Amino acid sequence: MVFILIKRAFSGPFGRFGLGIAAVVAILAIRASLQVYSPKVDTPSMLDRLRRETPQGMVMVPGGPFIAGSSDDDADEDSRPAHTAAIPTFYIDLHEVTNSEFHEFDPTHLVPKGEGDLPANSITYNAAAAYARWAGKRLPTEAEWEKAARGTDGRRYPWGNVWDARKVAARRKRPNDLSSAPIQDSKGKRCSIGPSRLQAIGSIGAGASPYGCVDMAGNAWEWVQGFYNGNPQQRILRGGAVGYGERACRAYARAIEGAGDT
Repeated sequence: MVFILIKRAFSGPFGRFGLGIAAVVAILAIRASLQVYSPKVDTPSMLDRLRRETPQGMVMVPGGPFIAGSSDDDADEDSRPAHTAAIPTFYIDLHEVTNSEFHEFDPTHLVPKGEGDLPANSITYNAAAAYARWAGKRLPTEAEWEKAARGTDGRRYPWGNVWDARKVAARRKRPNDLSSAPIQDSKGKRCSIGPSRLQAIGSIGAGASPYGCVDMAGNAWEWVQGFYNGNPQQRILRGGAVGYGERACRAYARAIEGAGDT
């Protein structure tokens, strides 16, 4: 994985988790994955070998079918109905990329005091993809992200079907002794001011997915591959973020942002 952030629930296509998402998408994150083998060749012995060879900080997600999307009455139209999808085996990071990790790739990335273990934020899609390539990985597809987040049984959240706010990172209080300069994107737009409201990666272990991935519901939004409805100006985010509501944390939910936004 890599990193991300945001959330709140509305309806309608994205503007749908609104507040006017451009104003809220100040903190985004990414998970980088590495596809390995086709399910056709994933014999039990090969899967055992792949598990033993799992890179540090990642987990292997076995290939094969899983339930994607949802038939929930209040699910957005582009998530309906629940259906079976199948993907190859892949590795995915267990946690979002931190500020300190991203700083190794981009020394100009600001790491405010005390925020090294927080998800890297104010990152464009292209910067996220570049980080993943630098790390010898790539961003996950939507299907890969969704299977890593919810397993095979079509659960609504990474931990199951019942909403539990205690399993999602809460908005962090701004400590009085921390300050940080405004963060600006490549166009000079201000993305956020002051200390981040994110939590350190993995702060809420009880919210982990069936494969052990943390913060796949809440903390920071995460970029995934692809364009929304083929529109090169619209990219896709998954996972919700602090400040967003329950619907944004559903494992099938998505948000849409401009290709160059942070």
